[in-house]
Amino acid sequence: MQEKQLLPPSWFVDIRLKFRHLQLLQALSRHNTLQNAAESLGLAQPAASRLLGDLEDVIGIPLFQREGRRLVINAYGSVLTRHANNLLDELDRTRDEFNALLSGGAGNVSIGAIDGPVVDLLTTAVLNIQRDNPDISLEIRTGSSIGLFHDLMNGDIDIMIGRPPEDTRSMACHYTPIGEEPMVIAARQNHPLFRKATPVRLEDMAPFPWVLQRKGGKSRSRLESIFQDRNLPLPKDIVGSDSLVMTLAYLEKTDALTVLSAAVANQQAKYRQIQIMSSDVNIAISSYGILMLKSRNQSRPTMTVLDELEKTLRPVTGR
Repeated sequence: MQEKQLLPPSWFVDIRLKFRHLQLLQALSRHNTLQNAAESLGLAQPAASRLLGDLEDVIGIPLFQREGRRLVINAYGSVLTRHANNLLDELDRTRDEFNALLSGGAGNVSIGAIDGPVVDLLTTAVLNIQRDNPDISLEIRTGSSIGLFHDLMNGDIDIMIGRPPEDTRSMACHYTPIGEEPMVIAARQNHPLFRKATPVRLEDMAPFPWVLQRKGGKSRSRLESIFQDRNLPLPKDIVGSDSLVMTLAYLEKTDALTVLSAAVANQQAKYRQIQIMSSDVNIAISSYGILMLKSRNQSRPTMTVLDELEKTLRPVTGR
C-alpha cells in the first residue's frame, strides 16, 4: 500500500493554493453538486471540475467521493473545507472590524448561549458592556449546546456559553467552567397534575405528552435515562424542539410537560406563562461554561466582552 505524503510546513505555498480553491471548498460545503457550487461562484461546471481536480492532484488525496452527480465529502475534504471556511470567515470579520473602526465603532462580537444563562447572567453582562463599551456592537443568539457548538466551529459566533460536546471536538476549544444549570419540570397553569398530591411522581407524568429538546439534547437524554432507570416506558407523544417560543406555545394549548432551565421557568412563571411542578425527579445535567476556538486569533472587542463575561461569572463559579 502506497504511503500517503505528509503535508510540509509550507504546503500551501508549495502547492500554490489559490483563493479560488478556498471559495470552491466553501461552495461545495453548501451545495451537494458541483454544478450548484459552480453556479454559486459564477463558474462553468468544467472550470470548477478542473479547479477541484487540480487541488486533489497537488494534495495527492481525493477530497470527495463521486456518487453520480453528487459529491460526498470524505475525512480529508472535511478538514480542508472546515479550515477554508474559517479562513474566509476571518476575512469577512476583518472587513467588518475594519469598517466598524472607520465608522467610529470598535467592532462586532457575536455570542451564542443556552437559555438559562441568558436570563440570570448574559443580560447583566450585556448591560455592563453597553455601559462601559458602547462602541462594541453585540449580536446574541440562543439555542441548544449542540446547535451552538456547530455555530462556533463554523465561525458563526465568537463566544459560546453552553456545554461542550463529550468527544474529542471539545479539544479545539478553550473552556472556562461556570457551574450547573438547575432544571425543572413545568406545564401550563391549571394542568391536571397540579391537582395531585406533591411531589408528583414520574409514573403519573408518563402518560402525558411532552415537548423536549431534540434528540441528543442533554436535558432530554437525562430525562430518558431516568425513565429507563425506573423501568418505565418512554412517553409515546414527544415533540422535539429547541425553540423556547414553540415550547411555551405548545404548553399553553395542550396538557404537555417540559423540562426547562430553572432560571427560564421562574421568569415565565412570574408572568403566569407556566407553572413549575414539584416532582420526585432530579434532572441534574453536566455543567456549562464559556467556549472559544483555540484556532482563532480573537479581536480586541471579543476579548473585552470575554473579560466582562468572566467578571460577571465569578460569583457563579464559586457556587
